[in-house]
Amino acid sequence: MRLVPLVLSVGSIWLAVTASYCVEPDASRSDLLRVVSEAPSLSASFRRALAARERIESAGRLADPEVEGMASRMDGPMGDRSTTFEINLRQPLPRRGQRAADRERAEAGVSMADANYAVMAGELAAETAMAIAEAEAAQSRIRLLETQLARLSAVLRSIEVRLSAGSNGRIADRLTVQTRVASLQFMIEDEKKNMEDSLAEARGRLGLLPEASLPAYAVPTIDEIALDDAAELRLAVARAADAAATGKLAKTSANPMTAIGLRLERERTTMGDEDTVGVAFMSEIPCRSRRYARAEVRAAEAERVAAQAEGKAVRYRIASSINRVERAQRLATSARRLSSETLSRLNAEYDSMVRAAGVAGSGESAVLQTVELLEKVTETELQIVNADLAERTARAELWRYMPALRFETTGN
Repeated sequence: MRLVPLVLSVGSIWLAVTASYCVEPDASRSDLLRVVSEAPSLSASFRRALAARERIESAGRLADPEVEGMASRMDGPMGDRSTTFEINLRQPLPRRGQRAADRERAEAGVSMADANYAVMAGELAAETAMAIAEAEAAQSRIRLLETQLARLSAVLRSIEVRLSAGSNGRIADRLTVQTRVASLQFMIEDEKKNMEDSLAEARGRLGLLPEASLPAYAVPTIDEIALDDAAELRLAVARAADAAATGKLAKTSANPMTAIGLRLERERTTMGDEDTVGVAFMSEIPCRSRRYARAEVRAAEAERVAAQAEGKAVRYRIASSINRVERAQRLATSARRLSSETLSRLNAEYDSMVRAAGVAGSGESAVLQTVELLEKVTETELQIVNADLAERTARAELWRYMPALRFETTGN
C-alpha cells in the first residue's frame, strides 16, 4: 500500500491555527468597546446612572410650608356674639443632620451606579471576547479535523483501490478507516455547532441580529490593569460609601422632627376687634424612633463591613486572574515547544514506516500504523489550539478588571 504523504511542521501548523487572530490591537479594541457600549443591557445601566444623577437635586429636600385657615362664630348665652378668623402658618423642619446625610447618600448612589455600569461593561466585554475566542478555536479545530478527514479519505481510497484490484488487502482495514472517518465527520459537525452557539451567544449578549457581524477578538494587556482603579473595586468602595451614608441617615432618624409656626387670629365682638399673634414650636418625642435608629445603624455598619470585605476579595481575584494569564502564557509556550518536538518524532516515525514498507512490502499493520500516526498529528495540532484558547480566554477575563474610567457613562 502507498503511504499517504505526510509533511509536518509546527511553524506551518501555528500559522494556520492563528491566521484569524492577527488583527490590529487598537482598532479591534475600539471596535469591541463601541459594540459593547451599544448593547441594550448596558444602555439600561447607563439610564440608571442618569437617574441616580437626577436624584441628587431632590436629595436633602426641605418640606414645603403649611398654611391653615379657620373661621368660627360664637353665640353666647347672654346674647354675646363673636366671629373669629384664624390663620396658622407652619414650617416643618428636617431632623438635625438629615439633609446632609441624604445628599451624601445620593452622591454615593451616583458613584455606585457609575461603578456598576463599568462592571457591567467589563463583564460584557470579557464574555464577548471569550465567546469570540471559543468560536475561533472551534473554527481552527474544524480546519484541523477536515485536514485529518482528507488524509483518512486518501487512505480509504487507497484501500478500496487495492481491494477492487484483487491485491492483498483486508476488509477489516477498510471498516476501521470508515469508522474513524464517520467519527471525524461527527466531530466536525459538533465543532460547527459549538462555533455557531458561541457566536449566537455573543450576538445575544450584544443585542445584535443573527446575521450581524461581530467585532474581532481584542483584549487588554496586564500592564493596563490598575488594582486601585479596577471597576469591581470601585463598585465595592462605592457600596461601602453608600452603607456609611445610610448609617448617617439612620442616626438622624433618632433626632426628633420639629416645626415652627406663626398664628394670626382676629376676633370680632360687639365691643370691638381683638387681634392675637402667636409663635408655636412643635417637636416629636423620640421614645421609639431611637430604638429603631440603632437597629438601622447596626444594619448599615454590617453592610459597610461586607462591602469592605468584598473589596479585599476583588483584589485577590485580580491577582489570581493575572497569575492565570501568566500560567496560560507559559502553557502555550510549552505546548508549541513540545509540539515541535513531537512532530519531529512523528516525522522520524513516518520515515521509518516508509523505509520498512519499501523493504518488506506493506504489512497487515501498515494501514493501522498510518491511521494512528495521522491521529497523533491531529492530536498534537489540537493541543496547540487548546493551549492558545486557554491563554486567550484568560486574557479576555482581564476586561473585568480594567480601570473604571475606560467605561465612563457617556455617549449612550
